Amino acid sequence: MAMLAQRGTTVPLPPRASVRDLLGDLLGQPVRVDEGAAFELSEVPSLLAAYRFDQGGAAAVAVASLPFAAGAGAAIGMVPVAEAREAARIASAAELDEELHEFFHEVVNVLAKLLNSPSTPHVVLRELLPVPGEVPGDIAQVVLHPAGRVDYRVTVGDYGTGALTLVAR
Repeated sequence: MAMLAQRGTTVPLPPRASVRDLLGDLLGQPVRVDEGAAFELSEVPSLLAAYRFDQGGAAAVAVASLPFAAGAGAAIGMVPVAEAREAARIASAAELDEELHEFFHEVVNVLAKLLNSPSTPHVVLRELLPVPGEVPGDIAQVVLHPAGRVDYRVTVGDYGTGALTLVAR
């Protein structure tokens, strides 16, 4: 699995194919990952996955639009598509319900696999936070001043399409 080495990042950022393959295998759905527009935290409600090194320092962040989080969470939870679409419609205006939030937590937890390599310090998911909301200062610094960034538009089967941005220090 090739990783992007962007401007001296400590944490590798995964290429589209790796994200597609991991999500497809995890969710049991066809997944399409395309280059996406820059997804800004202040634009719409979203979820922020904060990844840290084993020693606790900020390592990377995944920012997911609520439509992507709802679709991926519903797919891993095997929620019927019609129910998932209604949840995504509601979520796009506010936040995920507790069940989809829990399901999506598992998605971003497994996504940590793509942020690790044999030559870099180990990274784990530590928090999944709503945005807007309180974000730890060191995590905010990763978002505001990343050493590397990738923006993807992700479609999960019939569950829908949304944005996924990964930034690393």
